[in-house]
Amino acid sequence: MRRELFILRHAKSSWSEVDKSDKDRALKPKGIKDITNLAKETRETTQNIDTIICSPANRAIHTAVLFAEEAGIPLSAISINEKLYEADETVLSQIIADIPSTTQSVMIVGHNPTLSYYVNSILPEPIFELPTSGFVCLYFDAPSWDDIGKSTLKDFNTSYILSE
Repeated sequence: MRRELFILRHAKSSWSEVDKSDKDRALKPKGIKDITNLAKETRETTQNIDTIICSPANRAIHTAVLFAEEAGIPLSAISINEKLYEADETVLSQIIADIPSTTQSVMIVGHNPTLSYYVNSILPEPIFELPTSGFVCLYFDAPSWDDIGKSTLKDFNTSYILSE
């Protein structure tokens, strides 16, 4: 069965609010513009996303909501996974492996360096780093999410990785 995994790093966030914790940082206007433009550009590719699994960080949630609204994905498709905030590659792999087999298309909205490490473990040629609003499309032929990986990768698109 074809599995579609979309990896999205949160949009550019602000460091100017020194009284806020890292988890509570907001998006910069540039980040908002970048993510809405990305969603418009990828709408055809992403309109059938079944679920968006998102970090609980404010910047990730805001990114997921903006993306979903602009791409025509129902907000009810967004689920917050507390483990994504400080996940390493192993935790991220387990989150993905636990996705129900009936789900065909998933987006993960999270943070670096985890997303870059994960994507580079699958791509035939690694990317340097996934920048903010960086988006990678991975397509697998696998019976379950537990079976996806380098050996089941059928196609990918890294053209949505723009320099910051």
